[in-house]
Amino acid sequence: MNDKRFDRETMAREDEAHIDALLREARANAPEPTAGFMARVMDDALEVQRGFALPRAERQSRAGVIETLRTLFGGWGAVGGLVTAGLAGLWIGFMGAQQVDTVASGYWQQSENLGTVNLLPEVETVAYVDEGGF
Repeated sequence: MNDKRFDRETMAREDEAHIDALLREARANAPEPTAGFMARVMDDALEVQRGFALPRAERQSRAGVIETLRTLFGGWGAVGGLVTAGLAGLWIGFMGAQQVDTVASGYWQQSENLGTVNLLPEVETVAYVDEGGF
C-alpha cells in the first residue's frame, strides 16, 4: 500500500518538475512582438476608446433634472421609495393622525376573516368540483 502511494507522489513530483522545466523554457524563449503588430494593436485600442468617452458638453446637455436626481439618489428603486414615503407623509399630514388611525383600525379589527383565505378563484373551484377533485 505504501509503495503505491510513494509511486504516485514520485510521479506527481516528476510531472511538476517536467511542467516547471517547460514553463521556464517558454519564458526564456518568449517571442517579442514586432513594432508593426504593436502599432496595429494600439490603433485598435485607441479606436475602441474613442467610442467610450462622449464629449463633456454633450453629456451635460443630455442629463435633465429627473436624470440627475435619479443618479443622485441611487436609481429608480430609491426614487420610488422616496416618492412613496413622501406621498404617505402628505396623506397622513392632510388627513390627520386620528383619521388615519380610524381608517387603519378597520383593517386591524377584522381578525375573524384572517382564518379563511380563498386561494382559488371561484371559477377554478367549480372546475375542480366538476372533475371530482374535492
